[in-house]
Formats: sequence, C-alpha cells, structure tokens
Amino acid sequence: MARLVKHTATGPVKVDPSDKPVFVCACGLSKRFPFCDGTHKACKDEPEGQTFQYDEQGQRREAPKA
Repeated sequence: MARLVKHTATGPVKVDPSDKPVFVCACGLSKRFPFCDGTHKACKDEPEGQTFQYDEQGQRREAPKA
C-alpha cells in the first residue's frame, strides 16, 4: 500500500562517528535511503506551508489538499 509521508527537512542529518561523518537522508528523496545522495537539493526552494510530491524522475508538483 502506498502512503504519503511528510518530510519537513530539506537537507541531510549529519551523524558524526569517530572515523568519518555519515549523512542520513531527512528529505525522503534519496535513491540510497537511508543515506543522503544529494537529492535534497531539489527541495531546497520549496515554499513554506505547501506540500509537494516528487515522481520517479524527481519532478515536483504540489500535493492535492487532504
């Protein structure tokens, strides 16, 4: 079953273990989830107060109002 999950972050979460930093996806768009692959750059300019959906090609559209 598909479901809409709201992510409010527009960048990764840095986890800093002892040897090297690891970035965990917080936007939900990464193709390497749970790790960040830089895809969050597509959502950096999302206006506040709106909800968006992204298709498989990374194209953004406003989500229908619930």
